[in-house]
Amino acid sequence: MKLSSCLQIETSTDTEQAPIRVLLVDDDEDEYIITRRIIAEVEGRKHTLDWASSYEEGLAIIEEGRHDIYLIDYQLDEKNGLDLLREAISDGCTQPMILLTGQEDREVDIQAMKLGAWDYLVKGRIDASALERAIRYTLEHKKVVDVLLEVQKQREKFVATLTHDLKTPIKAEFRIFELLMQERFGPLTEDQQLVIHEMLRSNRFMYQMVDNLLTAFKFEEGQMVLRMETLDLNELVSDAISIDLSGLAQEKDQILTLSLQPGIPLIPADALEVKRVIYNLVQNAINFTPKKGKIKINTEFRDHKVFVSVEDTGPGIEEVIQKNLFAPYASMSKRYRHIGTGLGLYISKKIVEAHQGELTVDSRLGEGSRFTFTLPDQQSEKSRQVSL
Repeated sequence: MKLSSCLQIETSTDTEQAPIRVLLVDDDEDEYIITRRIIAEVEGRKHTLDWASSYEEGLAIIEEGRHDIYLIDYQLDEKNGLDLLREAISDGCTQPMILLTGQEDREVDIQAMKLGAWDYLVKGRIDASALERAIRYTLEHKKVVDVLLEVQKQREKFVATLTHDLKTPIKAEFRIFELLMQERFGPLTEDQQLVIHEMLRSNRFMYQMVDNLLTAFKFEEGQMVLRMETLDLNELVSDAISIDLSGLAQEKDQILTLSLQPGIPLIPADALEVKRVIYNLVQNAINFTPKKGKIKINTEFRDHKVFVSVEDTGPGIEEVIQKNLFAPYASMSKRYRHIGTGLGLYISKKIVEAHQGELTVDSRLGEGSRFTFTLPDQQSEKSRQVSL
C-alpha cells in the first residue's frame, strides 16, 4: 500500500474547509494582539485564535484537545515553553506545537525539537505568510505522521497474529509429532515412523521460518533485548548441535564434526540468541553442502575473543553474492532450489553485532565456505542493557 493512498485528498477549496483552530500560550497580552492581527491577514483557509495567558491555563486548555495546533511562547512566568512542551507531551498531547521566542537561539531550537516541538519561530520576523506556511507545513507533516503511526499499529497487529495464530499452533503440533515418534500413543510401523518423521521435520522448518520473521521484525522495531548471562561456549555449541541438526546431516550422509578448544573462559552472552546463530549457520551449511560432504564447527579463544567457525565443503559463494549476503531477505535458496526467507544470516549478524562481535564469511567457488563469528570475553555496561 502506497503512503500517498492513505492520505486524505482535499477536494474542497481552502475557504470551504473548517477553520484551523490555533491556541496561543503567551503571558503578554500585546503578543496576543499582534498574533491575532497577523492571523487575520492570513489568506486562504480561515484560522481562529484562542489565547491562554499563563502556563497553567495553557496546559489545562491543551489537555482538553480542542485545537489543531499550539503556539507556545518560550518565556512563561517562572517556567518556560520547553517545560510546557515536556509536560503536555508527557500528558498525552499528540497535536503539533510550535515554539515562539523573542530571539534566535540555536540551543533552544535544538532543545525544542528534541522535546517534540514541530517548528520554531522567532518573534518580530513573523508575518502572515510565514505563520500560515509554518502552520500549513506542520499540519501536513502531522497527517503523514498519523498515517505512519497507523501503519505501525497494523504491523504490530500483524506480529501479534503471527505469534498467536501461527507460531503457537505450530509449536503445539511440533510437540504432538514428538510424542508420536516416542510412541506415547502406541507402537508405530516403520512406514508410519518415516511419515511422522517427515511431518516433524516440515513442522520444525515452518516453525523456524515463522520465528525468523518475528525476530527480524523485532530487530527492525528495536524490540529485541539481550538477556546476558555467563556461559560456557563449548557447552553451548554442543547443545546447539542437537539431534535435529545431527539428524539432518545424517540424512545427507554428511560428516558433522566438532573441534572445540579446551579451556575457553566463560563469556557473557545471551544463550538463546547465540544458539540461534549457531543453528542458522550449521543448518545453512547442511542445506548447501552436497551428500557425503563435510561440515566442521570450530571454537577458539585468542585476543580476548571467542571465535566460532562453521566450515563446509559446499559449492562456495560467488563474490558478487557475498556483498549482500547479510542483507534482509537476501538468499541463495532459489539458486540451489531451497526454500527460505533469507533472514537467517541477517538475524545472525544482528545478534553477533549486538554482542559487540563480528560475523564474516570466507568463500570461494568450488572450495566451500567458512562463516566465523566472534564474541568478546567482556561486555560493556552499554551492551549488557542493549536493545537491538
